[in-house]
Amino acid sequence: MEKNRIFLCVLFLGLFFMSCNKDKIIYADATLVDYDDFKEVVELKAETIAGFDSLVLAPTHLCVYDSVLVTINKRTNKRIHVLNVNTKKKIAEHISVGQGPGEMLLPRFVGNNGCKILISDLIKSTVAEYNMGDFFKPDEPLLMKSISLQKPISGEVRLLKDGFIGDVSRNTSFLFYEFNRKGEIVDSIGRYPEANWDVTDVEKNNMYSFAFTTNQQDRLAVCYNWTDLIDIYDKEGHLLNRIHGPRYFASHFEEFNDGKVISSSRVKGKTRDAYFSPVNVGDEFWVLFSGKSESEDGYNILAEQIFVFGWDGTPRRILNLDKGVFAFTVNEKMKKIYGISDSPDFHILSFSY
Repeated sequence: MEKNRIFLCVLFLGLFFMSCNKDKIIYADATLVDYDDFKEVVELKAETIAGFDSLVLAPTHLCVYDSVLVTINKRTNKRIHVLNVNTKKKIAEHISVGQGPGEMLLPRFVGNNGCKILISDLIKSTVAEYNMGDFFKPDEPLLMKSISLQKPISGEVRLLKDGFIGDVSRNTSFLFYEFNRKGEIVDSIGRYPEANWDVTDVEKNNMYSFAFTTNQQDRLAVCYNWTDLIDIYDKEGHLLNRIHGPRYFASHFEEFNDGKVISSSRVKGKTRDAYFSPVNVGDEFWVLFSGKSESEDGYNILAEQIFVFGWDGTPRRILNLDKGVFAFTVNEKMKKIYGISDSPDFHILSFSY
């Protein structure tokens, strides 16, 4: 009799938790991740790098190499600024806006390959290669190589094994082109998730917008902006893990046709910000998490949490930031995080961890 009571109790609890989780299942093949799955929560306090305020102007992206911080800026004649975080001095300004040799229209960081730094142009679908030592000097660096990608991309480019992976998410069939080092197409990989309600191809383009990073070798993490979902692929394009959580939401977009344009727009009260600005940090990737909705009072784009995952998708740590940022980079050697805030004006924050 006692065994029967225990069995019924366990059965009841199992059915209870299954019922609770049923409402969270938007993606049938996803692993649900909760806040409690992260083994550690760390509180971090921001320091403003005051000396950079007048130098960085309006940074949108950044990366760090030892004591050198490199920012991509808007509204500047030269898009990239090279700064020394120890002396708070500007070292150089590089890459003019334009379509000529050595110029770019919309530069983005690709990664570093030994002593080389690689930068892509989203508009021209090219990857430029510079000597890192030359790039960190005042003089204009010599363009070592310019690689034209065989097919246009719609987003960023990253290093992956012996080539590049490029975001083509405006294509509703797949997410990425894989290129070799010559810019030739090797494969197309990545597929849109399937939600538990009907989504048109036009709605997919917005609902599943994403940012991504790689470990530069054999892993690719796709972090979705409007649903708290992360997909992890291997170098052959196989989906290794799909992580949903910790809020279990998916934003809703509605297709419209105004006679000139077919697109989709957010459904008021049914959208939330999710993951942004993922960064490769050795055997982990770090990503900003928001969870905010525009319908909430005091909404802004700044995120106050960084989630840390292993490259197998295992939740490891949550870093709570006392001041929000919209992009960040990590100096693993110095145990420093550098983030960009635009409140009240553009400036760079640092966090020691």
